[in-house]
Amino acid sequence: MRKEEQEEEKDGRRVVAYWKLFSYADPLDYGLMGVGSICAVGNGVCMPVMTIFFGQLVDSIGKSVTTATAVHDVTQVSLKFLYLAVASAVVSFLQVASWMVTGERQAARIRSLYLKTILRQDISYFDDVITGGEVIGRMSGDTILIRDAIGEKVGSFIQQVAAFTGGFVVALVRGWLLTFVLLSSIPPLVISGAILHKVVGSFASRGQATYSTAATIAEQTIGSIRTVGNIW
Repeated sequence: MRKEEQEEEKDGRRVVAYWKLFSYADPLDYGLMGVGSICAVGNGVCMPVMTIFFGQLVDSIGKSVTTATAVHDVTQVSLKFLYLAVASAVVSFLQVASWMVTGERQAARIRSLYLKTILRQDISYFDDVITGGEVIGRMSGDTILIRDAIGEKVGSFIQQVAAFTGGFVVALVRGWLLTFVLLSSIPPLVISGAILHKVVGSFASRGQATYSTAATIAEQTIGSIRTVGNIW
């Protein structure tokens, strides 16, 4: 079996690789994801650049001898802040818009294919494997999770990685000794983040299963009320 075809059995569910969620993207989606990724990198780099400009602002105030010199130097740095704010606003809009649009497009395509697949099943499938209420719950709940996983959150992840990398580079260039001292705080942050991710993922799975059960109970209850009402 090829590596890309391997699937993991977990709690009775088949878990596929994350990148397979993008299997239903078309060329337009790939273009949107490319634009969104580039803008996310630019948006993430804006934060380390802002710290550089802030340092220049403090230096310009401290090094100025006269009021006129201080006003001139501060004005120059303030213009850099203005240009950075405009650039950040543009790339932020393009990042969020691109990833949200492509996420909605792919989620709609997955939802349509899921419904077509369900409708092609035998009638026994709805008695033994899944119920009508669970189908609706899964369509509305799972596709929202998939949309979030392949949409705006991907852009946010790329943005945070770019901000971390850019900040790390700026820190090494400006003060490598202090940077190595602060590196000791990274392992606890990584461990706590991994634990949080595990807990949130577990609760999300339990929540989806609970919603599916609730949808099934609601459908059966409403159907029973309709049956009783027809008898009376």
